[in-house]
Amino acid sequence: MHNDEPQNGQADGQADGKADRPARSPSRRRGRAILLAVALVLLAALLAYYAYWRIVAQQLEAGIEAWAEQERARGNEVAFAWDGIGGFPLRFAATFHGPALRWHGPRGTIEWRGTTLSAAMAPWNLRRIEVQSADAHDAALRTAGGGEWRVGATGLGGTIVLHGTGALRSATIALQQPDLTLPDGAVLSSAAATVIVEQPATPPADYTMPLARLVLEARSIALPDGTRLLTEDPVEALSFDATVKGPVPMAPLTDALAAWRDAGGVIDLTSFAMQQGALKLSGNATLALDAALQPQGAGTVTASGLEEAVEILIRDGLIPPDRALVSRATVKALQKEGPDGTREATFGLSLQNRTVSFGPVPLFALQPIEWP
Repeated sequence: MHNDEPQNGQADGQADGKADRPARSPSRRRGRAILLAVALVLLAALLAYYAYWRIVAQQLEAGIEAWAEQERARGNEVAFAWDGIGGFPLRFAATFHGPALRWHGPRGTIEWRGTTLSAAMAPWNLRRIEVQSADAHDAALRTAGGGEWRVGATGLGGTIVLHGTGALRSATIALQQPDLTLPDGAVLSSAAATVIVEQPATPPADYTMPLARLVLEARSIALPDGTRLLTEDPVEALSFDATVKGPVPMAPLTDALAAWRDAGGVIDLTSFAMQQGALKLSGNATLALDAALQPQGAGTVTASGLEEAVEILIRDGLIPPDRALVSRATVKALQKEGPDGTREATFGLSLQNRTVSFGPVPLFALQPIEWP
């Protein structure tokens, strides 16, 4: 009997322990179920996103290869080496090695060659493409008449934005050490330049509607040998914002420009600025083409450093001695104190027969444009 009592006490203790253990509450079970559901939803979302990314990447790869084959079938040249689309999970990215393109058109042949070019877009915005290259690039326009315009750069970067139709909406490209070679062999070089091109969704129906907007910002521009603005020294800064209005027909360039001119095509120069030495100019203008397809027009200019500029032009014989006194007196009469305390003048300028004039006084002549 004495041996049975401890065993019964132990059993009673175990029974009491089980009775004291708290049962799992319904709220805790619901919490774990919610966490599991959230985890499953996140996993499903990740799997769906990965499937989306892979499908779009495959479509991009197929689209680029199909475009290249279509261009080759049309007689154009397209060459590049690449490893397809990468960049998962936050980008669609590709690097093109040795890209080389040549397009044949009614106005001539366009060529572009580079060393490498990287392109990327966000999965949530397939109309915005970021491009980047730290290597040299060279582009050329060769016309049927034998003229050639060439642009080179040691590197570039920027953004290309597309309309919903896939047509170009805008391109913003920053060029490192660009140079422009004109058909006559003259070379304009710059330390850096940014070019912006914008196009409307639909071509203009008349000559009050924009065909394209072109913006240029450049610094440290070395002029071709024998060319001068105020002097032959480099231009510290040059910029403009221009909108071309009216349709340009598909024809050889000079014929197209003549048709555009005859139908009333104009260029609204919304703003421009230039600094060379002490002379700083800014303003706006409206331009067109004359009978020789050279720019003509009129605008308003605000200038500082004008007295120094006039003395340079007189010294170098660009303002004849018999007009020197009138030029000095006119500048002094026009100048007023500007917002920053410098003396500046606002006046109208005209461009006709390649000559920039202040009223009846011709200031300097421009080199003729030789269209390709």
